[in-house]
Amino acid sequence: MRFFSAVAFIATLLVAAKAQDVGEPCGESGAGDVGCANTPSVNGGNAYIFICNGEEFVLFADCASPFGCVVEGPKNAVCV
Repeated sequence: MRFFSAVAFIATLLVAAKAQDVGEPCGESGAGDVGCANTPSVNGGNAYIFICNGEEFVLFADCASPFGCVVEGPKNAVCV
């Protein structure tokens, strides 16, 4: 079960990174929406949280490890 949870977590992280990321456009209706990503050129390859500012996604918080970010809803993500 632990293995499945880890795979599901990594898949969620990768989907979020491909769906939207820092610099990608987002509309006013998405203001405050957050996501997790892991892009080699941002935060030294470690995970990070990005947030929609009503125009585009911007870097919100750096996490300390490559898989250290969890989305807990459209308006909540945390570094773990």
